[in-house]
Amino acid sequence: MPQTLRTRIALTFVLIAISSIILAAGVVVYLQLRVEEGNGILAVFKINTSIPWLGEFIVVSLGLVALFGLLSYVLARWLMAPIDQLILTAQDLSHGEQRPQDVNPRDPEEVRLLTEAYNQIAMRMQVNIDEMRSFVAYASHELRTPLTSIKLRVEALRNGALEDPPVTDRFLSEVESEVDRLSRMVNDLLDLSRIEAGLEASELIPVNLLAIASEVYETYRVRAERAGVNLYYDADPDLPLILGEEDQLRRMIYNLMDNAIKYTPREGLVSLILRRSTAGDLVELLVKDTGFGIAKEHLAHIFDRFYRVEATRPRYGAPQGSGLGLPIARTIAEAHGGRIWVTSKLGEGTTFGVGFPILNGR
Repeated sequence: MPQTLRTRIALTFVLIAISSIILAAGVVVYLQLRVEEGNGILAVFKINTSIPWLGEFIVVSLGLVALFGLLSYVLARWLMAPIDQLILTAQDLSHGEQRPQDVNPRDPEEVRLLTEAYNQIAMRMQVNIDEMRSFVAYASHELRTPLTSIKLRVEALRNGALEDPPVTDRFLSEVESEVDRLSRMVNDLLDLSRIEAGLEASELIPVNLLAIASEVYETYRVRAERAGVNLYYDADPDLPLILGEEDQLRRMIYNLMDNAIKYTPREGLVSLILRRSTAGDLVELLVKDTGFGIAKEHLAHIFDRFYRVEATRPRYGAPQGSGLGLPIARTIAEAHGGRIWVTSKLGEGTTFGVGFPILNGR
């Protein structure tokens, strides 16, 4: 039969009281009691003694039993009060309570540690829920905009715009552009979800970041020429290895380079630099541009999902992005134990940097 903590404490005190009384009175009794929990034995009490006399201890015995029973009740209430509160809050959370109240940590130490662990778990759950709701709201808004644009142009074409070939061509081109934008956004959303869930993070292996950066640089040379942007590459040939996943690291550098070229005017300069940090414990990757720069008030949000600063930062004819390129880069960097940062000054350009721990610290 299942026993609660209160029952076990009370029974233990009562048995101790009875044992003390019988031993004090010298009663000849053989007594064996077991306290069980699940399939295991919690305690076994055995008493075997002799009786020289009995009488006058009966009243004292009853008093001691009552006293120990009262003490066990008080102790059980003291132990169970925070646990009861914890049970109620956990039930509220399981029933969909949006913001369950924290449980106040109380002694004994084991109960205090348990409540502190619960409070931390509940806080992390609430943060995740808030982030998910915000993500869904932003994603819905971003998806609704191109869908609305497509719908309006299709309606215009059905209502007579097909009779005007120049207008038809323009509308179809705009519809195609919006479909491409939707496709990029959906792909970025899927990639971000996979990376955050660890679905693409296979076991990390020693990686030569220099080889990956060189490949990305060669890939972007053609695009930079088309955009009229100068490309510069500088890397320390003796860089140590890092632990990583090649496809994810390549995707991160793609996103940073794409962002830099997109916001750099013609005849501007984009630099890809790899070096060892001053302290010597990191491999640093820097992507610098000579674009318009980012205002200080935007820097704190630049890695937020769907955050854009196009209103104050010209994009020089590049197609509108999904607002997920930099968040993906940050997620990849953090998944590799690295840190990503940005510095910028209006009118001078922007620098994105990522630092990765060196393999074996050497």
